[in-house]
Amino acid sequence: MSNGPWRKRGGTGSPRWRRCLAALGLTMALLAGPAGAQAAEGAGPAGPASIIIVDVQQAQRESQAGKALISQRDRYQQSFQADFNTTRQRLAASDQALARQKGTMSPEAYDQKVKELEQQVVGFQHRTQMVVRALEKASETAAAELMNAILSATGEIASERGATLVLPKQQVVLHEPNMDITAQVIERVNRRLPNITFPEPVVEDSPPAKAGRK
Repeated sequence: MSNGPWRKRGGTGSPRWRRCLAALGLTMALLAGPAGAQAAEGAGPAGPASIIIVDVQQAQRESQAGKALISQRDRYQQSFQADFNTTRQRLAASDQALARQKGTMSPEAYDQKVKELEQQVVGFQHRTQMVVRALEKASETAAAELMNAILSATGEIASERGATLVLPKQQVVLHEPNMDITAQVIERVNRRLPNITFPEPVVEDSPPAKAGRK
């Protein structure tokens, strides 16, 4: 068994959520209104585009709500990790104890103990998978609330500045500093969403598959 079911994450969302950011260019273009939508889709008459840029990942990391999300998620993760380590150590100790007792048991009694331990391991693995899934689902729910606030602030600034196209900073190689509205987005998100409530992960308690020896 590994030391833990989680990998270190630097952002606020799950890998699935980060993959969704790949399609953010069109979404942010739509925020700028009909002109932005036409520019993104290649429709309408050609004309100069007024472009602004936002670093969504920076807004996620540095906004107050983003920091609160990470802090709350980490507390749940640390609690689950402690339970994981305790159970793993208990199962390892049971396995070692059973190995020492093998010579004092009949083959039938030993096989029965092995099957019982195997079932405990299967239950532990299943429980771990359910915990990871619950934590990911709660993370995605909180991250979606934060992203909605970021997109709302971005859309307002785009409208105020008459922007026809909003691009994620990660897709831009060079730009004028005044095109970057990330700081203004973070400021507005902090005013409107100073904190975020991380939903308590709900671990489904469905029974695991039966362990069997081939």
